[in-house]
Amino acid sequence: MSRASLREFQTHLAQRLNAAQSGQSPSRWLAVMAGPMRLLLPLEFSGEISPMQHCAPLPHARPWFLGLVSLRGQVCGVVHLGQFIEQDASSHPPAPSAQARLIQFAAALDLNTALLVDQLVGLRNPDQLRIDRSISSDLTHTWLGAAFRDEDQNLWREVDLLALAENEQFLNVV
Repeated sequence: MSRASLREFQTHLAQRLNAAQSGQSPSRWLAVMAGPMRLLLPLEFSGEISPMQHCAPLPHARPWFLGLVSLRGQVCGVVHLGQFIEQDASSHPPAPSAQARLIQFAAALDLNTALLVDQLVGLRNPDQLRIDRSISSDLTHTWLGAAFRDEDQNLWREVDLLALAENEQFLNVV
C-alpha cells in the first residue's frame, strides 16, 4: 500500500470512527489484525488510535508487555495484543510493521493502556457479519466474546475490552 493510499485510508477511517462514536454510523466494531487473529474491538470502549512509538521497556515484564509510552502526555503501558493472546513466554513479539497501531482503552475504562495491533482493517457493523455458533467459548481467554464470519468466511472474534481491562492475567505485567 502506497503512502498516499495509506494516508487516505487512515483519514477515511478516522472520519468513520468519529461518526461511529458520535452515533451517526451503524458501525459497532473496530476490526483489527493481532498476530494471526481477526479481532473486533467495540467502539464504545476503544480510544484514540496512534502510530507505534518507541516504548521504554519495563524490567522483568512479560514478553507481551512492551513497556511504557507517552501518548499525548499520558503515560500508557503497551500490550502486544497478538502476543498476549498466544501467551508464548519463550518468544518475544516481532518488530512492529509500518501498519501497526496503538489503540488506547477508552477513558471510561480508566486504564492507561494501549493495545498494539498489527493492522487496522476498518469498521464493521452487525450487518456485515454473521454469528458463528460452532466456535465454542474460550475458557482460557474469557474476554474473547462471540465468533463471527464475514462474507469471505473469515473468522472474527469480538474482544470484550471491559473484561480484558479487569482480567488478572492482563493486569499482571511482571
